[in-house]
Amino acid sequence: MAKPKFNIGDRVVIKNETTLFHTRTQQYTRGHEGVVVDHRPEWVIPEDEAWDRLETGRKEPFYVVRFKQTELWPDYTGFSQDTLESEFSERWLQPVS
Repeated sequence: MAKPKFNIGDRVVIKNETTLFHTRTQQYTRGHEGVVVDHRPEWVIPEDEAWDRLETGRKEPFYVVRFKQTELWPDYTGFSQDTLESEFSERWLQPVS
């Protein structure tokens, strides 16, 4: 089992990459900063899980990342403290520099 690269409280950026295959990484989160708020167990990455490679697929730690909705959507009209949380495999995260 791999040791998580990111800790709770770390600021991360979601990589702004394209993929030809299935991913759970929403387009609207790509390129945006968020904060790691929880760890999930290591699991097969969605790109391999989609091909039913549960036994042979690449496994990585997963993270729950929290975003301010006003940073995801500039025209957001809700409260400034509103947040959104989503789960990402480690390959989609990079540290904020």
